[in-house]
Amino acid sequence: GGLLTGVVVVMHAVVWFWRSRVVTEPYMDEAFHIPQTQEYCQGRFDQWDDKITTFPGLYLVMAVPSLVVRWASTVFPSSSPVHASLGFLLCSVKGLRLCNGLVFGGLSALLSFEILGEVHPGISSEDAFLNALAINLFPVYFFSADLYYTDAGSLALVLLALLLALRRRHRASGVAAVGAVLFRQTNVVWAAFVLAYDLHSQVNPKGRSGGLLGLPRDLGRVLRGAWVHRARLARNNWITVALMAAFAAFVAKNGGVVVGDRDAHKPKLHLAQFLYCCTAVAGAHFLVHFDPRSPFVRALSGASKARVLLIAAPLLAAFCLVIRRYTLVHPYTLADNRHYTFYVWKNYLGRSEVHRVALAPLHLFSAGSLVHRLARTQPPLVVLAAFACAAATTALAELLEFRYYITFYAIHSLLSEPMSRTKAAGTCAAFLAANVALEAVFLFRPFTWPDGSVARFMW
Repeated sequence: GGLLTGVVVVMHAVVWFWRSRVVTEPYMDEAFHIPQTQEYCQGRFDQWDDKITTFPGLYLVMAVPSLVVRWASTVFPSSSPVHASLGFLLCSVKGLRLCNGLVFGGLSALLSFEILGEVHPGISSEDAFLNALAINLFPVYFFSADLYYTDAGSLALVLLALLLALRRRHRASGVAAVGAVLFRQTNVVWAAFVLAYDLHSQVNPKGRSGGLLGLPRDLGRVLRGAWVHRARLARNNWITVALMAAFAAFVAKNGGVVVGDRDAHKPKLHLAQFLYCCTAVAGAHFLVHFDPRSPFVRALSGASKARVLLIAAPLLAAFCLVIRRYTLVHPYTLADNRHYTFYVWKNYLGRSEVHRVALAPLHLFSAGSLVHRLARTQPPLVVLAAFACAAATTALAELLEFRYYITFYAIHSLLSEPMSRTKAAGTCAAFLAANVALEAVFLFRPFTWPDGSVARFMW
């Protein structure tokens, strides 16, 4: 894991170096996150920007080093100029980006490697290295990790909660889950997934893939085991359960999930976004899911055509209905041509309903392949929980946003069958090429925004 962490940290450092030279001012949502953190760095915890939608977890964590330096300057007054300079650097645009990308980016790499070893005990260190590297080079995530956004820390804390649960450090996993929610509210969904995974492992430790047809049997075993061991489970997992209850109380009192800017972030039923998510995640591992020799394709080929048609036809009809009835477009998507989603909508999805419905077979194949691959290594309840959580974090968001897919991509990649060495290496190479191209466009192909400011293309 150390080698992987070092490689990923170096990659983030290279990106940080170039962005520090070219993009010297806060960009896009950094204009909210960085000033808020700088207020905390000065100890002004009563200051809050009402446009910020998340809890202050990122700002609190990143302000700690600067606050420690401020405290040290009071203890050692003779060196206060040095402390003042150091505190300023830690909370500068460059300093915050550096800490965010290197600390959380490196942590996510290490955690990915360790989780693969826990979930797949027979995996070689080389295969774990390549599969974990692919997860951390996922272009949407890699790009966002080097901006001062919540993505890197959010993913790292979710993965930490999962790893601690796998190692049966249940209460520590709950604490990590609390941290994840403090970084991003929707992580309460992934905290629930980690809890479900942990409970399943405790009451049915030998539970493995049995296909989705084994769901009723798996559910029965888990419910019986949970009842028998209810006292032990309550002792082990009370922190995560308390988190769920506290979050439910917060939503009831707050009148919604987001903290600020509620008018632009109202939950709306956007089921089509879950289909986009499935296709994007399957497309990321195109060498696996769109391989004519993949287990899913072989299973389809081996089944009778009548059976495949009997299952696929109603599902395809349902997908078409979802696309027709539950496709939304946020005003931000239509108005902001700095995001690639603007062009996805303008050039294809938004052209006509026919264009959107034409993607239904691709969405169905992608979702089926994802389910099939995860079901090969995980019990039915875990498969159901993973996809339910993916739906919960995407289908209620009106805004078309690829960053919402990051955690599901990571969880699915870690828990499903690892890619072969050749396909993992090919995926890493494709991701690396995509990241270089995306970074070059971001840095060296700016354009002028209507207000006269410099605009750059990004996710």
